[in-house]
Amino acid sequence: MNVRTRQKTTRLMSIFFILSCVTLLASRTHAQPTNNLDRIANFMAAYNEHDINGMLINMTEDVKWLGVANNQLIVETADKKQLQSAMQAHFKAQPHARSRIKDSIELGNTVAVIEEAFTEQHQTGTSQCAMSIYQLSDGLISSITYYAAAKC
Repeated sequence: MNVRTRQKTTRLMSIFFILSCVTLLASRTHAQPTNNLDRIANFMAAYNEHDINGMLINMTEDVKWLGVANNQLIVETADKKQLQSAMQAHFKAQPHARSRIKDSIELGNTVAVIEEAFTEQHQTGTSQCAMSIYQLSDGLISSITYYAAAKC
């Protein structure tokens, strides 16, 4: 192999290496959820970090936060702005709040999740489980309905 061919080959290999590194870095820093459960996991990861903006990027503008109590559906929040305010108050009241998915089942754009929520009361950690139903639209969470919590 002559010098000129070797230089071209070296340049091409360098370019390929740089492009591979850039592609790998981009895929790690801008990973998008590939399915509904990934979207919910991203939302929950942001919740656990108390990153409200990170939570909101996973949701539609008109996201609904709903609760079921005494056989009635209660609208807790009706859009992102209300949810943002509610989460600020929640994290202020529960500075150690975190949650995890214990189990889930997916049917189309509906995902039923059993969540275990962890809090700290009187310097003692406690947990409880609740059923939640996530509705997604165009890959974003459009509503979350929580049911009464119970011991896990």
